Amino acid sequence: MSIKLHLASLFTLGLLSGLVFTIILSASYLGGFLSWPIVILAVIAFNFFMWLVGPYISDYIYKFFYKIEFYDYEELKEHQYAKFMKQVCDKHKIKFPRIGIIKDQNPTAFTYGSAAFNARIVFTEGLFNFLEEEELEAVAAHELGHIINKDFIIMTIAATLVEVLYVLYVVFTRSRAGTSTGIFGRKAQRRGNYLVLVGFVSLFFYWIATYILLFLSRLREYYADEFSAKETGDSNLLSAALIKIAYGIAATKETEKTARLLNTTRSQGIFDFKAAKDLGLVCQNTSNKKDLMERALLFDIVNPWAWILQLKSTHPLVGKRIKRLSGLTESPVFEFENIIHKEVDRQRLWKNFFTDFFIANSTKLIIMATIIIVFLSIVYNQPYFIPVVITGIILLIIFSAVKIKYRFPLNNFNETSIINCMADIYASPVRGNPVKITGKAIGRGKAGFIFGEDMIFQDKTGFIYLNYESAIPLLGNLFFAWKKLETLLGKPAVSTGWFLRGNTHHLELYNYKSETESIQSYVRFWAVLGAVLNIFLWSFVALAAYLILKFSLFLI
Repeated sequence: MSIKLHLASLFTLGLLSGLVFTIILSASYLGGFLSWPIVILAVIAFNFFMWLVGPYISDYIYKFFYKIEFYDYEELKEHQYAKFMKQVCDKHKIKFPRIGIIKDQNPTAFTYGSAAFNARIVFTEGLFNFLEEEELEAVAAHELGHIINKDFIIMTIAATLVEVLYVLYVVFTRSRAGTSTGIFGRKAQRRGNYLVLVGFVSLFFYWIATYILLFLSRLREYYADEFSAKETGDSNLLSAALIKIAYGIAATKETEKTARLLNTTRSQGIFDFKAAKDLGLVCQNTSNKKDLMERALLFDIVNPWAWILQLKSTHPLVGKRIKRLSGLTESPVFEFENIIHKEVDRQRLWKNFFTDFFIANSTKLIIMATIIIVFLSIVYNQPYFIPVVITGIILLIIFSAVKIKYRFPLNNFNETSIINCMADIYASPVRGNPVKITGKAIGRGKAGFIFGEDMIFQDKTGFIYLNYESAIPLLGNLFFAWKKLETLLGKPAVSTGWFLRGNTHHLELYNYKSETESIQSYVRFWAVLGAVLNIFLWSFVALAAYLILKFSLFLI
């Protein structure tokens, strides 16, 4: 696996380099001016400077905001994890990194630096509370893997190449403004047109490269996971650590300081804290429900939506990481392959995915098709404007209704549990599953935010995020958060709504009933109103376009 990961890293960097140098060579051939290399050199110089001094700036930030304390090996040598790290560093002939400790009970770890000569590894105190010694070593090995695999250098080079692509787009799309109109004006203008085209190709490559950069980041995480498995001799240790960290992040009371720390280190942490939190919300009381836990993780592995949702993430989905780790040992804790072969209906998964995708984008497709047909009818002077627009509006009404019914069905709110919702590998971020869950609200959706109207709901199997909407926009939500929400916390209640699962899972709330009151949420109402306004907007645009067209023809 290490050879494959290494080759994939080289291929990714090579692809990024190829995108950049394709644009540079094209521009050199068509352009013949010298201003843009200076801009590119400035970008490279700036990124090199930030790569070199960035760790020291980060030190200051972490000291100022989080009171981080740094230690060297001599100060930590009595601890087993430090001895383990020293052995790994000596084995790979790198300097022992500075170890930072932040007094925060949320368990997390991250690494930063320019290279091995000034690397830092940061642990929060929560990590020591939630993990066993061997699991802590597995996390430390993962972070050391980033240093030994030279991830700081690789990611800096890749990010610089992406920035260069954007600079090329800006430079070349403005090149036409500087073309001459003298004796050689026509030739210069034609050259400028070519450069504008190259500029837009650069923008296209830039969009592609941003996703390639995220792919490279995910790849480096897999690489570090593999390093940890090799150095500890047991990939199950890191799997267990990931699950415990996820549970710790979900179970620890979030403060404004904690939220800031998790957000600012989101791309550096051992995994995306939002994905960690989502996994942690279903870890409670599942130690004796291994099959349900496996199915909850299986969504990340087999559901087609998981691949789409991962594209914008710096870290692989948790289920994918644990499956890969499980493949590195002969006695894995989770045996995904057996479940996949026995219980996964791939035909149903893909049928659901294509249906979801079509329903989610149906109104956009109708609007785009209507615009294209109307444009063609105008170009070819065909009298199809009114019938096409009327047909488009009728279809927009029909599919808006279908979309709302698909996402928010009003029948069969089945009683279930949070873990059973998460164990449904056919769940969707588009198709709402009407459910009824018994438990209690235990806190705000955004800890410390007094005007946050959403809640965290707990049952016997886990936690889930409730999305509440008032009948009165903004002010109603603020009033509910300020005056009502605190009175609901800790009291037995039943949450009725629509379960949706993507990178995270949540319940779009329909009704919330406690022993003393019933609260209606207007999520579905606002979806209906939004659809109606969208139809009126496009009808108005179509009418305006028709009147403008008629008026223009009258003037002609």
